[in-house]
Amino acid sequence: MADEQPKTDTPSASGATDTNSAANAERLPPQSAHATRHSITLDGTQWQYEATVGTLNIDTEKVKPAASVFYTAFQALDADGKSDPRRPVTFVFNGGPGSSTTFLLLGSLAPRRIAVNDTTADHAPYSLTDNAYTLLPKSDLVFIDAPGAGFSRIAAKAKAELWSVDGDVRGFSAFIRTFLTAYHRWNSPKYVLGESYGTTRGAALSYRLQEDGVSLNGLTLISNILDYSFTLDTSDQYYIGYFPTFASVAKYHGKAATDVEITEHLQQARAFANGPLRLALAQGSTLDPETKAAVARRYAELTGLSEQYVLDSDLRVLDTRFRKQLLRDNGTIVGRYDGRASGYDLDAVSDDETFVVDDALLGPAYASLVNAYLRDELEWDDTRERQEFANFDWESTEPGKGWTWWHKLPEHAKTSWGQNIPFPKVTDDLAVAVSRQPAFKVLVGNGIYDLCTPFNQTEYDFDHMGLPEPLRGNIAFTYYPAGHMLYSSQESLKKFRHDLGRFYDADVADLAQINERPHAVKLSGAIG
Repeated sequence: MADEQPKTDTPSASGATDTNSAANAERLPPQSAHATRHSITLDGTQWQYEATVGTLNIDTEKVKPAASVFYTAFQALDADGKSDPRRPVTFVFNGGPGSSTTFLLLGSLAPRRIAVNDTTADHAPYSLTDNAYTLLPKSDLVFIDAPGAGFSRIAAKAKAELWSVDGDVRGFSAFIRTFLTAYHRWNSPKYVLGESYGTTRGAALSYRLQEDGVSLNGLTLISNILDYSFTLDTSDQYYIGYFPTFASVAKYHGKAATDVEITEHLQQARAFANGPLRLALAQGSTLDPETKAAVARRYAELTGLSEQYVLDSDLRVLDTRFRKQLLRDNGTIVGRYDGRASGYDLDAVSDDETFVVDDALLGPAYASLVNAYLRDELEWDDTRERQEFANFDWESTEPGKGWTWWHKLPEHAKTSWGQNIPFPKVTDDLAVAVSRQPAFKVLVGNGIYDLCTPFNQTEYDFDHMGLPEPLRGNIAFTYYPAGHMLYSSQESLKKFRHDLGRFYDADVADLAQINERPHAVKLSGAIG
């Protein structure tokens, strides 16, 4: 992107320049960008590309400038060293909320990738390698750190706006529009890829961008959480949503009492969760003992827990307890983000884990290498410490100190509460975006061992979006033998890259060939 470097007086998305006002005591740094050129050989073909590390300033309604947003961009170059604005551009971010985009930058689709085992611990020195599964042949890539995270800075007066569900979405919309202007990409095909809370942001962002004059060609959502209501109140749906992932993790560790392949095992788990388990939970304390015992027996067969433990849990096993209980005989617990991982815990009888074992395995490697890569290889010269997460207070409800979870639904959304609801529910936003633009396509990626954002809950959320039947084919599901960071497994990343290639090439009418979502199963006889 050296051909079109942003100037320090580049207009922000609101139209204001980056001249700092006296009222803004933070004095955010001026916009900057630094580009280096590299090459990578993929399937015998050498690709030249430019890597740009830089910042763009964005405004909010009340603060100008409000944040200095750091990005790492990669664009392919032709034989003359020129970029092509007709190529797709994909904006990529992790979630949190308030997270940097370290994991996606180092682990997924960029031209360089971390070389680390995804389920066991490694030690420094860590290494980066050329990424055989980079998306660069299909799309230029822009990885974005959220305001206040990574190398992005945020003005103190802007925190109350940007550290919120809807303010965050407006901020990312502002960044994307500022980037499109700075790099002359307004007429490029545009895609967004979000992970975890980034799917919450991504779904709402698809609607917000339309409101702001930008239509996406496609949206990729991996490790999804689109409706926080079931998580917040641990309703019956919470236990139903988690159950098939319990079954998949049990199968991986050899604890499930079935001898079928994993695909059939998960179909049986879906049928049980959405049928007998749902009906049993719905009856509450009126459930008769005989039926309860039968449901507990089948629950135990599919998940490896003891029938008595399931009964003692009243058929309602929290994910935290499942992770502690499954491998208790071995003295280990399983990971939250990747149920294939396991580790030791210092308090075996507590419901709470001492630490998240898989996060502890991977976090240090990613944190070390992102600093080395950005500073040494891509030559970012900021000496400040990189912040993996913004420093808001999770316990605070005060705007500007904590994260504000309220979300404003699109107009005419079905709700008995009103348009403003106290938690993110963005299926309505995505439904409006798809219905407004029938050519808009969505890819939904799911790790079957993800105990953070379970795939069965994702399926439920999409099944309850309320899309008209002709538009339901705009959404394709894919599944991976991995956890929350589905790209951390090289086998899974290879498949993910293949699926993305087909997705970018496809029209909406072609998505049925990509979709791996199983057909509905009959619920009768699912207790077994």
